[in-house]
Amino acid sequence: MASLIYTISLNSSIDFSFYLDNIVDEDINRIKKIRVDPGGKGINVSRMLKKLGENSIAITFLGKDNGKFYEKLLKKEKIKIIPILIKGNLRNIYNFISKNRVLRFNEKGPLISKKELDKFWDILLDLDFKKGDFIVMSGSIPPGIKDNIYAEIIKKTRKFKVFPVVDADGNILRESIKEKPFIIKPNLNELERCFETKIEKFDTLKNICISLINSGIQIILITLGKDGAILFTKQNLLYSKPPEIDFKSSIGCGDAFLSGFLYKLKYKKNYEECLKFAVACGTSKAEKEGTKMPSNYRIKQIIKYVKIYENPTRIPLLKS
Repeated sequence: MASLIYTISLNSSIDFSFYLDNIVDEDINRIKKIRVDPGGKGINVSRMLKKLGENSIAITFLGKDNGKFYEKLLKKEKIKIIPILIKGNLRNIYNFISKNRVLRFNEKGPLISKKELDKFWDILLDLDFKKGDFIVMSGSIPPGIKDNIYAEIIKKTRKFKVFPVVDADGNILRESIKEKPFIIKPNLNELERCFETKIEKFDTLKNICISLINSGIQIILITLGKDGAILFTKQNLLYSKPPEIDFKSSIGCGDAFLSGFLYKLKYKKNYEECLKFAVACGTSKAEKEGTKMPSNYRIKQIIKYVKIYENPTRIPLLKS
């Protein structure tokens, strides 16, 4: 039986995107258009996988008052979820977008009680995981949950012989690394915060990745925004550069990227193909407003212009 991809979103959100001609300080800002999307990094991974024709199972908290609205947004995109009901509300995220400026305001999320967290563990560990399934842990965590939650998930699901995948920031990533996930996917800023060091040289980045690989992590994916992405494994160092596009939104690009990589990896494609497809997914997403995910058709168009470099000696953004 083919492996399944599970996504875990502990701090899902309802994303509001407000579009304006200009954002002006200390004056009236007139909104031209509004769009609402289901948010949460793990949820976005599931949404992109669905666009690729791949069914995943999304595990998410569901708020008391706004949970039905959130569930309706997911149902519209035919996302299969395992809901964990909570008393609080899911957080709202507000994005104000003009041609030259973006303002983002994120609520911190609901307070998760011990009882609600226990319910999460009961549901998670009662799932019918099988060897080779992927568990994707993405994004921030709400109040009431400790920074080592992803590390604990890795530890407690190890007996199922699944592939844990972590996309997190700061101390959450730092704690996760201790349990040696199969894949980590930070961007450059997140990696800097995790190691509390400025990464300005390519050699510095390579040394950090070598130490992580030697610790037991199998694949490191580092996204660089419009400059592409890097893949490190014990045997591979690959850099992929995307084409220039008509940019609309960076929100969800990393999630689309990760979805593309896992989609190809699940079907045993080589790392070059996985990385190239991932960059095409992330780049295609950047053409879409809000967190709207791109079509498979557009990804196939973009991938023709994505370049792959094996064992590069330099990377954009970093000194040689």
